[in-house]
Amino acid sequence: MSSKFKKWVLANRWPLALAGATLATRVVYLVTVSHDPFFTYLRHIPDAFFFNNWAQEIVSGDWKGGDTVFFIGPLYAYFLAIIYRLTGGPHLVIVRYVHIALEVGSVLFLYGFARRVFGERPAKVTGIIWVLYLPAIFFSSFVLPVSLDIFLIAGSFYLVARGVEGRWWNFAGAGALLGLAALDRTNLLVFALAAVPVFLIYIKRLGWKRLAAYFVPVAAIVFAATLRNGLVGGDFVLVSSQGGLNFYLGNSEGATGVYWNLGEIYQGRPAELNRDLATLVAEDLEGREMKPSEVQRWWLRNGLLWLRDRPGDAAKLYWRKFRFLTTDYEVSLNVDFYFMKFISFFHRIQVPWYGFVFPFGVIGLVLGWRRSTFARTLGAVFVVAYALSVLVFFISARYRLPIVPMLIVFAGAGLVRWYDLWRAWRWRAAAVMTAVAMALGLFSAWYIEGTGRTIAFGQSYYRYGKYYFDEGDYREAIPYFRRSTATTPEMYQAFLMLGISYEKLGQRDTALDTFFRGTLAAPQVPQMHFNFGVALGRAGQLRESIAPLSRAVELDRNYVEAWAQLGEVFIGVGDYVRAEVAYSRAVELAPDHAPYLLRYAGLMYASRRYDEALAFAGRAMEADPDLPGPGIIIGRLLYESGDYDAALEYFKRESELQPRSAEVYAFLTLLNMRVGDVESARAAYQNYLSLGGAPDPNFERDAGLSTE
Repeated sequence: MSSKFKKWVLANRWPLALAGATLATRVVYLVTVSHDPFFTYLRHIPDAFFFNNWAQEIVSGDWKGGDTVFFIGPLYAYFLAIIYRLTGGPHLVIVRYVHIALEVGSVLFLYGFARRVFGERPAKVTGIIWVLYLPAIFFSSFVLPVSLDIFLIAGSFYLVARGVEGRWWNFAGAGALLGLAALDRTNLLVFALAAVPVFLIYIKRLGWKRLAAYFVPVAAIVFAATLRNGLVGGDFVLVSSQGGLNFYLGNSEGATGVYWNLGEIYQGRPAELNRDLATLVAEDLEGREMKPSEVQRWWLRNGLLWLRDRPGDAAKLYWRKFRFLTTDYEVSLNVDFYFMKFISFFHRIQVPWYGFVFPFGVIGLVLGWRRSTFARTLGAVFVVAYALSVLVFFISARYRLPIVPMLIVFAGAGLVRWYDLWRAWRWRAAAVMTAVAMALGLFSAWYIEGTGRTIAFGQSYYRYGKYYFDEGDYREAIPYFRRSTATTPEMYQAFLMLGISYEKLGQRDTALDTFFRGTLAAPQVPQMHFNFGVALGRAGQLRESIAPLSRAVELDRNYVEAWAQLGEVFIGVGDYVRAEVAYSRAVELAPDHAPYLLRYAGLMYASRRYDEALAFAGRAMEADPDLPGPGIIIGRLLYESGDYDAALEYFKRESELQPRSAEVYAFLTLLNMRVGDVESARAAYQNYLSLGGAPDPNFERDAGLSTE
């Protein structure tokens, strides 16, 4: 080892140590969670599933990222696409190790920024906190853009700190990194706007060249994404069109301060993260087709109207969101931070991670403001601007995390200052700072109604059960579904899947008992009553199934599947009048559903309402030309009216769709004889007999088949 290298190592021992520690903690954590089935199964995390699929489409040649306006920020999808292209496929383990490399870069950037702005000791404390900060370690293990966002933000601030005393191109690099980060977290543009007056205040020292170098790349990158939306999607939306919907989710009657699924109000949820549903709802209520920008404004307007009309509720909501922003509790979104204690020993250490960073971060912000420099001021403005931009929407641990690195920088400065006060025995100032830190820590730990470290365990148990269910391992799925129902009895989906799992294993009585308990746990959920009714029907208890199915349609008058199932049950018990009523409602709700139309046509035929039977059978055939059955009804009616040639064509069509139907060949035999085609009649009759049809002596005599 050369002397120069030794000197370099000694001079950079702290950055090297922090980089090594970051690498070690993340790799060990990755090993501890690699046995988890969800390590490679992304379907339970909608965002990760979406980004993964999107990236694969890009690699396959769709470099434009689709043919519509970006609904969510495109940065991470292209980032994944680059990794997939370089590594020859969607190797998720490689993606996670790339995240770890980004985390190493982030700790070096944070250390470098803190050292230039606050000094060596605060920089060391900053690095140590980031190395150990479990929420960051946690998110680095997921196929989500968190590590990339933090790397870009930390890198941007590091280049700013270098550029203050260095060359202007550092500011150009900082702006480029911020612009890229805005392609994922568009709310970073709030900070970009707030940074303008900061630059203007320090313009004499910085000069206009640095200001332009910083903001031109931000504007250029954002403009490029907006231009792409205009040219490809036909609508010049700023980066992505999700903002209006997210604003509504954070500012409306259903808002609670955290994410909630739009499908909880509007039934169903499409594949692309609420985009299709948001558009359908807006267009349905407006009565016209709408561009993505119009849909975005529509949801934004409805959120603003709610704030205007409900100022008292809005004030309570924003206080709740502020609590979520400052709480030590990690608000889950898709994946429960606290449930991971069953997966990794890292999570068994109950440490107030954010509850430690937040108090000393606030103290560091206040102290840093008193001795303000450009970089300190910009960092403080980032914390405030980003916090406000999240507060406007809704809070989750993932969306809050980008604020943490800069807060840790200020916390490092605050901790060093607090230590120095005690060491110098400036006990009054030290005691005041300690009291403030404790007060802020207690505020952060203050319980928020509706939260708790175990509150989301039911959902987590359900996800594991659903994973094994989808894999066909019902025995493994059952214990998780049972834990889910015990932990969160109101979670009816777990009762449904548990009951279906028992049915798959042939345990019908246990399944029925499970479905029944589900109706008691969730009496206002129509799906629960529907599935109980279906299970009773499968068990042969048709009359008993009428009550739960009737309850399902009573709770949801538009529950088309329940109406159809109710119609089937009434047919099964011979109550054709009520079957007709049920199926008429089903076809009203689903006018293009061919099986429902066919079933209703059969009921019309049975009640001798032949014109309606003919009309609905025709609609069924039009809706699905490959559906077996409509031709039989139409053919019968044509036969009864004496139009044998037309009837014959419909039965020939049915013979292609139902080559194993003795009934079809019986009619073909009869119709071919009617039109004088004896050879075809004989062939149809042979098929009829081969399919189990009873011999017809009269036909055999008339067709010359009889030996008598």
